[in-house]
Amino acid sequence: MRPDGRPQHSLIRRLIVTLGVFVGISAVLGGVLYAALGLPPWLAGLISGTLGLGAYGIVLFRLRNALVGLGHAADYLLGRDSEPEPVPTGIEEVDRLADSLREAGRHFRNTKDALWRERALLEVVLEALPGGVLLVEADDQVAYSNSACRQMLGTVGDPSGRLALRQIRRLVTRARDSDQIYEEILQRGYPERTLAVRAFTIDADGRALVIVLDLTESRRVETMRRDFVTDASHELKTPVASVLASAEALQMALEHDPTSSRMFADRILSAALRLSRLISDLLDLSRLEAHAPAPDDFDLEEVVISEVKPFVTSARRKDIAFSVQTTATAVKGSSAELGLAIRNLCDNALRYTEEGGRIAVTLDRRNGEAALTVTDTGVGIPGRDLVRIFERFYRVDVARSRGTGGTGLGLAIVKHVAERHGGRVMVESLLGEGSTFVLQIPLAETNPTL
Repeated sequence: MRPDGRPQHSLIRRLIVTLGVFVGISAVLGGVLYAALGLPPWLAGLISGTLGLGAYGIVLFRLRNALVGLGHAADYLLGRDSEPEPVPTGIEEVDRLADSLREAGRHFRNTKDALWRERALLEVVLEALPGGVLLVEADDQVAYSNSACRQMLGTVGDPSGRLALRQIRRLVTRARDSDQIYEEILQRGYPERTLAVRAFTIDADGRALVIVLDLTESRRVETMRRDFVTDASHELKTPVASVLASAEALQMALEHDPTSSRMFADRILSAALRLSRLISDLLDLSRLEAHAPAPDDFDLEEVVISEVKPFVTSARRKDIAFSVQTTATAVKGSSAELGLAIRNLCDNALRYTEEGGRIAVTLDRRNGEAALTVTDTGVGIPGRDLVRIFERFYRVDVARSRGTGGTGLGLAIVKHVAERHGGRVMVESLLGEGSTFVLQIPLAETNPTL
């Protein structure tokens, strides 16, 4: 039954009924022609039959056009064709069905477009994540993996699309079997990286989501911090112990051997100065690791000349030739921090250059950068140590460094300053022949956003 209560008939039944109606009308028309006009029976039958078949053909043609229109509307609904123009057929039910199909097609396409936009947005978000995301189907087929995941794990799926990594597959299986979150720490790649991999199921069908986080850098930083605390404690312990021991010896000398009191007082002063320098360098490093100050435009030549003056005087006392050659060089950054780097480079050169040696400081412009070069004829650095001399507390010769009052932090400070200014520091050295340090930072016109 229809919603309006009228009986619902099939299309074939309607065609048969319509054909019967036309046959009946044709028979009546034939009888009228025969009786009223006196036409022969065969001619009256021919005329009435022709008219009936013609009228029935018109009905079938309209019906055929209506079915073709419905076919176009159905193709539009399935996404096979563009939206057809509505062509009224005169058959109310067919026209209403065609309108419904077109409306459903428009709704379907709008929904499909919205879903594609949401999927594209989701992929953009997943691709931007620093962590890896991997979706695994119930049959271990890889449904999705973002670029971070592929970068950390390498090839995720085998040629058939199944999850290829045995460790990940085992973790996913355990998550499915227990319906819990499982996490493991894996070591992969070269150089080796530390990865935290977490797997859990997301629905009753057994699909699993795998999250991969790279812990390499955080663990490296944590190791550096732990080593830094250990090294700093050790470095502070040595001068403090020296101060305590010398103070006790001085106390005893004042009572029993006053003539040696001065020697113990000198030891206390030396240890206190070393402790003061170490604390000062630690504070400098702490400030460098904090937020950077607002950058200023200034002439690096003025900073170099100001910082080098005390070292020229000290070099004369040690009979060391100290030359300075500079060029006006505009840079952008912190003059205080660059001054600190210059002091450390000059102090390093002066400590390790013997009497009669030479130190040269030059400042020039090279390929859009300011280049500060500090060259000495000191003891030099073994080749095996060149890659580590910018590490905190690293010393080539521990005994000599402590004898000269070095803290092992000066070159680490220089490297920190260079990197904060978008530059770098390089070294060339031959053992027994001296060293050359080059600090390069961008010029002001090439580094406007520092």
